Amino acid sequence: MGAFSCYATLAVLIQKPHARVSSPWEPFEVDGLPGLQLTTADLSPPFDDPEPSGRHWDFICESGVAMNSSRGTILNSFHELESLYIDKMNQLENSPAMWPVGPLCLAAEPAVQTNLDADLAGWLDSRLAMNRPVLYVAFGSQANLSRAQLEEIAAGLDRSGVDFLWVVRSKWFYGEDPVEVEGRFGDRGKVEQRFVDQLGVLRHKAIRGFFSHCGWNSVTESISMGVPILAFPLAAEQKMNAKFVVDVLGAGLRVWPSRRGDGGGGDGDGSEGAGELVASQDIGALARELILGERGKHAAARAAELAASARTAMDAGGSSYENLELMVRAVTSDTSRVEASSE
Repeated sequence: MGAFSCYATLAVLIQKPHARVSSPWEPFEVDGLPGLQLTTADLSPPFDDPEPSGRHWDFICESGVAMNSSRGTILNSFHELESLYIDKMNQLENSPAMWPVGPLCLAAEPAVQTNLDADLAGWLDSRLAMNRPVLYVAFGSQANLSRAQLEEIAAGLDRSGVDFLWVVRSKWFYGEDPVEVEGRFGDRGKVEQRFVDQLGVLRHKAIRGFFSHCGWNSVTESISMGVPILAFPLAAEQKMNAKFVVDVLGAGLRVWPSRRGDGGGGDGDGSEGAGELVASQDIGALARELILGERGKHAAARAAELAASARTAMDAGGSSYENLELMVRAVTSDTSRVEASSE
């Protein structure tokens, strides 16, 4: 979770601007988020309710109490990425310090050899040699997707006309009514039903975009490798992460549900639920736009700028390097709070 999601969610909880709108798509402004409008559709349960309640809310409250009683929060981010929101969090009264020490995926020098197997590496190398840019597709290991949504994704990737690598969870494609993907896409699409080295994939020069659920680790890895994102948030704070990537950073595009059918999830964990199916035509059009279109070129340029800033932050003397030193000093001293560096 990044500082933007933390601060924006806290501001919405306090101000309750969504109590004054009449539809999930009606925009509202939030004090402290200059130049940005939100909608209730940008919020996941329980935060989409102006008066949240229930077990999930109780757990969040308990987590907040624990966080506020700590020395501080270690953030897998860097100041240049979220400076406004990191500073706002650190300026909150009686709030523990927030130390952005990332992106942690750059903590070690990239290995010359990755953990990509020969078959996958060879396929990516062949796309690069043929100048056929690849869209990497992966939605994490937690949220569920319905069969109907998987069919829409498969059809959308097919109609996009771009090459893609789709890493899937095996359970999505087995059982009584599996989604058929083997041999469906010819040589344009490669489907992997096993774990792959995501950072190794994103580092490969054939990869020009990431169709992602916008889990925070995936966001930071993609940005660190200079890869723009096609956002498809599924659970937890991922909608806010998507908002940040697309509307604040300008480093991606967003697919939206057409509010028909059963999109998946809907199990009380904040997953996209009934009536929220993202249509294949939208997936296809936006996947193509990200890889080949003008908006995609702009997002790629922004991602490249952010990747350079990420590397600078992790270098000796960079903002994350300095914040790590401040964090160590704070936890090894009697000082209850040491301010995070904004340099």
